[in-house]
Amino acid sequence: MFERAQVVGLPEVVAILDEAARWLRGRGIRQWPERFAPDLVRPAVEAGETWLVRVGDRSAATVTVDAADPIWQDRPSAARYVHRMAVRRGYGGLGTRILSWVDELARAAGCEFVRLDCVADNPGLVKYYLERGFVPRGEALVGGAPGQRRTDASHRTVVVRLERLVSAKTST
Repeated sequence: MFERAQVVGLPEVVAILDEAARWLRGRGIRQWPERFAPDLVRPAVEAGETWLVRVGDRSAATVTVDAADPIWQDRPSAARYVHRMAVRRGYGGLGTRILSWVDELARAAGCEFVRLDCVADNPGLVKYYLERGFVPRGEALVGGAPGQRRTDASHRTVVVRLERLVSAKTST
């Protein structure tokens, strides 16, 4: 079940993100910051863009879905943008379900595409998205680590931009 994260649920969102970041680092992948500062995540929660995905009574994943992303300004088509998607260990396959759900959100909003970006030096993650129908649309530099989008960061990360056409099908 998908539910909008509330500010009182911010620690839960951050815990899922931090768990995913630890798992990645344990495999030598430096994709996300070591810890997600709540102040970094809070604006998206307050804007109603961050979701918790529950399986039973447990929060199994989180995802932020935005209506705009500055690194896509050169492609002005209507789209929804996936950020900070993280799935807890033990819930394999949930990422694909989340992406399908984002397709439904995009379709309902009249959007043509679902877009996202991921760190360029994580070929496993790029492959994951390619296998789910996303098409590469070039690279971009973001401030800080992906998931941060810091404008004050001296560190920059190269990300691959990926998009998937939202089909015109309607759910039954």
